[in-house]
Amino acid sequence: MSESSVQQDVDAEDGVESEGESFVGSGLERVEDRRILTGEAEYVHDISPENCAHMALVRSLHPHAEVTNVDTSDAEDHPDCLLVLTGEDLTEQYNPMPCGLNAFEEWSLVTDKARYVGEPIAAVVATDRYAAEDVVDEIDVDYEKLDPVVDAMEARKDETVIHEDVGTNIPDSETLDFGDVEDAFENADNVLEREYSWGRISGVPLETAGVVAEYDTDRDSFDIDCNIQLHTLVDDTVYETLGYPPEKVNLNVPADVGGSFGTKIAIHRYCALAAMASQQLDGRPVKFVEDRVENLQGGDMHSSEREYRVRLAYDDDGTIHGLDTWFVDDFGAFPRYPVNQALKPLSVVSNAYDIPAVRYDYELAMTNKTSQTAYRGFGVPSHIYALEMAVDEMARELGTEKFEIRRRNLIEEDQMPYRLPSHNVYDSGDFPAALDRIRELVEEEEVRDGGLLDPGVVEEKREEGKHRGVSYTVHIEPGVSGSDWTDRQRTDDDTLESREREDVAELPEHFRIELAEDGTVNAYLATDTSGQGHQTLVTQLLADNLGVLPSDIEVGYLGSVEAPTEYGTAASRMAVMLSGATEGASEALRENCRQLAAEEAFGCDVEDVVYRDGGVERVGGARANGVGVSDDEPADGRERLSLADLAALDTDRDDALTSVSYDYDHPTTELPEFDEALTKKYPVYPTAAFAANAPIVEVDEKTGEVEILKFYSLRDCGTRLNPTIVDGQAHGGLAQGVGAALMEEFSYDDEGQPEAITLFDYLLPSTKNMPPVELEHSETPSPFTATGAKGTGEGGMIDGPAAIASSINAALEGEEFVADQIPMTPHRVRERLREDGE
Repeated sequence: MSESSVQQDVDAEDGVESEGESFVGSGLERVEDRRILTGEAEYVHDISPENCAHMALVRSLHPHAEVTNVDTSDAEDHPDCLLVLTGEDLTEQYNPMPCGLNAFEEWSLVTDKARYVGEPIAAVVATDRYAAEDVVDEIDVDYEKLDPVVDAMEARKDETVIHEDVGTNIPDSETLDFGDVEDAFENADNVLEREYSWGRISGVPLETAGVVAEYDTDRDSFDIDCNIQLHTLVDDTVYETLGYPPEKVNLNVPADVGGSFGTKIAIHRYCALAAMASQQLDGRPVKFVEDRVENLQGGDMHSSEREYRVRLAYDDDGTIHGLDTWFVDDFGAFPRYPVNQALKPLSVVSNAYDIPAVRYDYELAMTNKTSQTAYRGFGVPSHIYALEMAVDEMARELGTEKFEIRRRNLIEEDQMPYRLPSHNVYDSGDFPAALDRIRELVEEEEVRDGGLLDPGVVEEKREEGKHRGVSYTVHIEPGVSGSDWTDRQRTDDDTLESREREDVAELPEHFRIELAEDGTVNAYLATDTSGQGHQTLVTQLLADNLGVLPSDIEVGYLGSVEAPTEYGTAASRMAVMLSGATEGASEALRENCRQLAAEEAFGCDVEDVVYRDGGVERVGGARANGVGVSDDEPADGRERLSLADLAALDTDRDDALTSVSYDYDHPTTELPEFDEALTKKYPVYPTAAFAANAPIVEVDEKTGEVEILKFYSLRDCGTRLNPTIVDGQAHGGLAQGVGAALMEEFSYDDEGQPEAITLFDYLLPSTKNMPPVELEHSETPSPFTATGAKGTGEGGMIDGPAAIASSINAALEGEEFVADQIPMTPHRVRERLREDGE
């Protein structure tokens, strides 16, 4: 494999330059960074309109309790109090929030009983946040405490039901068989069955949730500045809650958001409550900023917490024939919108292995904990982890090196595009070569004199009670989700059976460009961002496609009313969708510029005009004026128009040609390989980025501490549009993978009280915890996407925990150790070692 820079394709028809350096693939510095690093970036927290009031929330102290009375009289008498809202107030005028499953009803404020610690019971609005916090203290809430259900496995017994109207704590479950699973397990030489646990973690963005809402009394509409993620897709969670049509509720997301990682999809409660408060205050703007304790405790932002049972059917030679996974996913108190994280692992159900028969069996459990929402990887990291642990144990049972077992079962390059049993398709990649290369790298650099895995040093360390080891693994990062999957998931099986391909609704990526009077290119994204670098990506693509400098391009964002409904920033999607949309819009603008010049300036055929170097030129002089000029040269040096000239020409036209919009269709739209998956409830992710990892770890048997000495990673995301951003995504993802594997956990005590409500309790990795990362890249462009790019926004978090856990197993091989619980904290490692020693 080799690295290659990206060059723009020749477009002889337009005359766009085809050779020389391009901005795409060059690692252009992020245009966002200057304003972020100099403090010029404006976040939603910086927005404070004149006369702005501030909201604070009264939150439940108990995980499960009837709320028998909310006394607001003292609060309303407070001199700084402007408004108090309770659940009873909301039911009179507004609607419950959309839930992930149809049977559930959740209000923005508790109306009957509280179901987790931190659930909002009342909202108060005051002149400032300090006063609002004081008013909160004046509200008395009477509770009748109920027994909580904290453990998901206990919740399955339904001895205490959290939602009486639903009648069970397991509102959704399914067993899906792909291939002949029974035959695979009956006829294999061996069957391995093991159990693994994945702890509750989440994104914990640097910037917490924030909203500034203002009701317009004249237009009877709302303007809401907020840092919600997917503001054009999940705006229904706000306008439906308010009881208004979408055109009356405009969500604006600033160009700068301090992280989300999926979690801010679920902040619609805050948006709706602030908007309600502004409406009740006759249009006075209302602001709410979530503090850190609220974010950690009750921000509706936790992620998957799963108990797995994994079975593998395999022969004595190490060939895997069957995989059977069963898991219980602790969803917390409500099925947050959406709930697809339980099914997304089907898109990579066998990871990089060629396993013909698969059973996928899940149960969603309701407990008295904070609800789940999306988080980087969206349910995939835990699945990959559980599968890789089982492969480790299978190798141990066979007495075969783990590398050899993995190598034997990997999907080969000539099997691409590879159709998984679960109907998703991997687009391209050479997984065996990646595994070979990562091992070669480590052995060349580290298994030698002076290297981290110098056999002599490893032995010396072992005598000191410190165990070093490395494992070589390959993991798939599924990219670019299909858009109507949530609707399919809610559809009953009979309806799905009659569903046709044309019934599938795929939301394209919307993009607009227009030329300003001075020739500047103004671009508008219909999606929001949370730090990924979308403005940079669009800038470099436009610069290449239009032949202008990045400094001539301005990139802005559309609000939810201006933009069509689209999927937006999630699911490792934007590099693929945004680059495809940018290329399509650029081509449309170039064509329009040629037409404009031909009709308004040159008086010639469009074919006699080319687009070149940020302008158009008249060519084909032989046809135009009889002078012998070649088709690829200007007929006359004066017959060239700049983008500013074209904008001026377009001023008085009824059909403006210097303003274009373009919708890039989802890559699966025209691909029959995905027909079956798209018509059923299976996840469709048409790009398969992948990584081969080799973290070198050292485990201290006395303390149980795991130190990652160095992390080797070979990554392939197809065409690297911006190598700097790709590296940034890898480093950030791996940092979250380190945190998930070793440190982070939202634990609860037996009474349902959260134990991690500060950053002293919830441990995030810092630079001190991050090892040196040795990255190498290969590029196997996707045949399914416009630019060959694959999604890479979730890598590192998806593959890091499994890779680290496997290396821990390798380091402690002689101890028969298995990293069977994530995170592998020092306490757990030490506990396992003691158990093994008994």
